[in-house]
Amino acid sequence: MKKKVLCLMLGISLIGSLTNAQVRRCGSMENLERLKLEDPLLESRMIQIENETQQFVNSPERGTNAIVNIPVVVHVLYNTSAQNISDAQIRSQIDVLNEDFRRLNADRASTPAAFATTAADAEITFCLASKDPNGASTTGIIRKSTTVTAFSDNDGVKYSSSGGDNAWPSNSYLNIWVCNLGGGLLGYAQFPGGPAATDGVVMLYSAFGRGYSTLAPYNKGRTATHEVGHWLNLRHIWGDASCGSDLVTDTPTQQTSNYGCPSYPHRTCSNTTSGDEFMNYMDYTDDGCMNMFSQGQKTRMKALFVSGASRYLLSTSTACNTGTTPVTCTVPSGLSATSITTSSVTLNWGSTAATSYNVRIKATTSATWTNSTSTTTSRAFTGLSASTAYEFQVQSVCSSGTSAYSASTVFTTSSATSSTSSNLTVGTGTSTMVAPYGTYYMDEKSQFIVTKSELIAAGYSSGNSSIKALAFNVFSASSQVMNGFTIKMRHTTAASYSSASYLSNTSMITVYSSNQTAVTGWNTHTFSTPFVYNGVDNLLIEICWNNSTYTTDTKVYSTTLSTNNTIMKQQDLSAGGICGITTGTMSTSRPNMRFTMGSSATAREIPQEEMLAATQTFNLFPNPASSQITLQYSTESENSNVNVAIYNIMGKMIDQVEQEGVTSGDHEYTLDLTSYNELPNGIYLMTLNINGKSMAKRFVLAR
Repeated sequence: MKKKVLCLMLGISLIGSLTNAQVRRCGSMENLERLKLEDPLLESRMIQIENETQQFVNSPERGTNAIVNIPVVVHVLYNTSAQNISDAQIRSQIDVLNEDFRRLNADRASTPAAFATTAADAEITFCLASKDPNGASTTGIIRKSTTVTAFSDNDGVKYSSSGGDNAWPSNSYLNIWVCNLGGGLLGYAQFPGGPAATDGVVMLYSAFGRGYSTLAPYNKGRTATHEVGHWLNLRHIWGDASCGSDLVTDTPTQQTSNYGCPSYPHRTCSNTTSGDEFMNYMDYTDDGCMNMFSQGQKTRMKALFVSGASRYLLSTSTACNTGTTPVTCTVPSGLSATSITTSSVTLNWGSTAATSYNVRIKATTSATWTNSTSTTTSRAFTGLSASTAYEFQVQSVCSSGTSAYSASTVFTTSSATSSTSSNLTVGTGTSTMVAPYGTYYMDEKSQFIVTKSELIAAGYSSGNSSIKALAFNVFSASSQVMNGFTIKMRHTTAASYSSASYLSNTSMITVYSSNQTAVTGWNTHTFSTPFVYNGVDNLLIEICWNNSTYTTDTKVYSTTLSTNNTIMKQQDLSAGGICGITTGTMSTSRPNMRFTMGSSATAREIPQEEMLAATQTFNLFPNPASSQITLQYSTESENSNVNVAIYNIMGKMIDQVEQEGVTSGDHEYTLDLTSYNELPNGIYLMTLNINGKSMAKRFVLAR
């Protein structure tokens, strides 16, 4: 079943298909045909390389299995800041290349048994260059701003004169250009035999690396693995023809390219019962479906590095030679579990100077591990069950290989507790002011900013993020009825007012609305809809009401502030509109406030017996989210039934999607959050149901 990109729309079914998203498109063959037209001798050079390759393939003695290490220089050409990807994202791509070409990738276990016997460690590694062509120290990363908004497969990105960057010598470096590619291209590579000035790989910036700013389903670094495969003389697995040849004997003939992640076995061209090898890096499937090169492909690649072959000099390059000895891949120690809650934990371990770590966790009563990776010495897990014992192990991943897994460390999640409430008082001043009950005038609108630091100082914690009521302390009360007394709230990054004007009230949530008569003492307004504070931003509170008559002011205790934490404007009219345009003056005082906060505002609780087993993966990122959010999950069974639903914080379902026949393995969906502007910012609940078992996670919508 092909992966789907889900578009969440208010009142519209939450479904989509791969046809609405970018599909994998490699421009290597188009680039090759252009180069052949420009260079009539290229065809003969490639024929010579192919003859040498076949001689190597057929040779009974292919030499030693020495590991070939290839220095890499990455040229980043950016027109926008988003295209100027981070060093960490670049290094993550080098990690992926090393894992995939050495068959150290964590998902190698997903290779079907029929193909696992021919899956290969290509014995090729990659390193960011430590020396430039002049022998000076370098990070192996070059960054250049360009006026070119999008490059194509015409090699313009490879020349400084056309807005790109000139190649470093191709006999010492693999040149990788990372840029914005137009025409739906994810990347393209130059086959051996092409011009030295353009030798290398070109990559779309949003498909380069693992995680970070990459976009699903091309966010695991497999596009670069695919393109470097071309650079090392591998053809598309279908041979770029209907039931064509990729010049490799141990890859089944297949009709054409595969997309998404087909169900195994997928048979075409009357191939064997094993079907297409769609998990091969040289197909067009999603990153999460690719996991292998074959032994025949390895032989083709290694043929390039024998003495006198087209890429032999690269194997002798010292551009990565730092004079240090290889790092020993040692077993991690010092394992610990911190920040333990009923459903989450942070796992920690000591550094072993590894490039990354494999982490696995399971309930002590389970036989199945949940596997994950980390580039740091910690990893957070969510979706755990309360009052449950778990164990975890960690493995080092180094350029020289992997260590054994550590011994298990056991921890127990917290017990489930009932929701509790507490009062937070912000402001203890003894001055008085008339807002928010300024009944001397007939109409009033006032805004207040409460900062994150004030809430923390008053006792806020992540365990009581649901605001259920707001109270103001009255010094002397008038008998005036305030009609349509309305309280609205939203998150804001503002800490003050830049001028004598209100902040935007777009996307504010109405939490209280009623006729109100103030009394002396604390006047508490219990919200009809609890407001869930995200623990990151400040709060904006807006209060409005209108009257046809007035008496005298109600006085409220207040705190005088140096910043404009209150704006109050009033209008003396016989008729107005709640939160209508008003005139008046700005006040820099703010009433003392009391928040009633609790640990949960969710009306719909998921029964414990319905929760997914701890061995299931369920992740949401980024969170908070603005334009899109990606759901990661795994299924253990073939033909699974999957339901994804979105609820608001009161438990009202917004939308849902159901899918049948989902294959086993890892899956990702990206939800387009820009398509439902009617939904206000705030906390939402996403539920994932797989074969009748459910799990729920909160996410914050913050535009």
